[in-house]
Amino acid sequence: MKKIFISLLIVILLGFSIQYKYIFADYMDDYISIKLTSPVKSREIVKLGSDDGFYVYGIKNFEDEYISNQIIYIELNDDKIEVKDDIGEILFSIPEDNLILSSGNKCDSIIKVEDKRYRDCIEIKKEKNGLSVINLVKMDHYLYGVVPREMPASFPIEALKAQAIAARTYTLKNINKHYNEGYNLCDTTHCQIYGGMDEEHVRTNEAVDATKGKIITYNGEIIDALYHSNSGGHTEDSVEAWGNYFPYLVGVKDEFSIGQPNSEWYFTIDSYELNSKLKNNGIYIGDIIDLEILKTSPRGGITSLKIIGTAGEKILNKGEIRQVFGDDKLKSTWFSIKREGTFNPAAGIYAISGENEEPKKIDISKAISIDKNLTKNTVKEAVVIEKDKTSRLVDSSRGNNIVFLIEGRGYGHGVGMSQWGAKKMAEEGYTYEEILKHYYTGVEIN
Repeated sequence: MKKIFISLLIVILLGFSIQYKYIFADYMDDYISIKLTSPVKSREIVKLGSDDGFYVYGIKNFEDEYISNQIIYIELNDDKIEVKDDIGEILFSIPEDNLILSSGNKCDSIIKVEDKRYRDCIEIKKEKNGLSVINLVKMDHYLYGVVPREMPASFPIEALKAQAIAARTYTLKNINKHYNEGYNLCDTTHCQIYGGMDEEHVRTNEAVDATKGKIITYNGEIIDALYHSNSGGHTEDSVEAWGNYFPYLVGVKDEFSIGQPNSEWYFTIDSYELNSKLKNNGIYIGDIIDLEILKTSPRGGITSLKIIGTAGEKILNKGEIRQVFGDDKLKSTWFSIKREGTFNPAAGIYAISGENEEPKKIDISKAISIDKNLTKNTVKEAVVIEKDKTSRLVDSSRGNNIVFLIEGRGYGHGVGMSQWGAKKMAEEGYTYEEILKHYYTGVEIN
């Protein structure tokens, strides 16, 4: 599987002096490149720390230099990457080149990026908008920082093993996801959440070590081992979620996820709030009149939803639905809609006058405010405090709003392995292989 040329850098760090083509062939599978965003505070300057100092390598000319400082700053200055100490003195400078940094003369080290520790090596790259920080890391070291971020370390060990294998498989399948940008994967949910060494846990490290090298295949090919939090009782077909069919990502009954966190949920949303969400996504259809489900998957997930307004209609398909509603609220596309009625947001508001402390019901639309110039103004909007001490903005011009009750099941896209379902299966005595074969149809663990 083709990877970025980081293998060349690795061999240099290991002290070998052999030709590039042999370096690439021998070491291309040892390290992957992960762009770090969570610890990086600035694109102009990056703080690095190491108890053992640093070996600094230039990629193009392979020059290296040892720096004994335990804290250094990498700065881009006039198209040159400069390494400075804590008082701003230049320790090392490379024009028109990128840097590889290790805390030892081999790439088996620990380096702190700002306030977070990472294993193996750090690459500093020049980009159009500043510096980018890449962690060059061995596969299992990478998984050490992924598994506890994707699944709680308190889960049963067989569930953690299943997660480790799924994460390893996903990594290999998507290894070139950011190839055109000069690295393999990112550290966010766009790829897999990666927290580095500070996020590691002894139990998740044990799960990674116990499944070393194991991956999931279908007909001899590495699968796209997608996973999610909770299926709600039935996983989703990949073709229904995104339009791409994979025989190993078909929906399966999943009683193990029922009764687990977020297997069922609900919330209410009024037409004004929904209209605001539409506008934030560049959709303008006037005041919301109704919601209409156009199409569902065999599982029950909504794949097409029509929003009807006074000035038009908007059809949302598949992933657009959660994007507009907000995936923190709309936890999956498996939900029902019930029109609860209408309410006036300006009704039921009480105020305390300056004459006594007895609350008095008021009509916001008839209220008058007085500014610092003693000018009277009609109140168009006001912030009111609810009984639970939360605040909300009231617009007196809004009139009645429609309230929709959303009742749903599951959390996430629903495709592949349910993590809470895996936990329940492990608690009932299933092995990691049985867990994976339940969620991924017709696969083998190799």
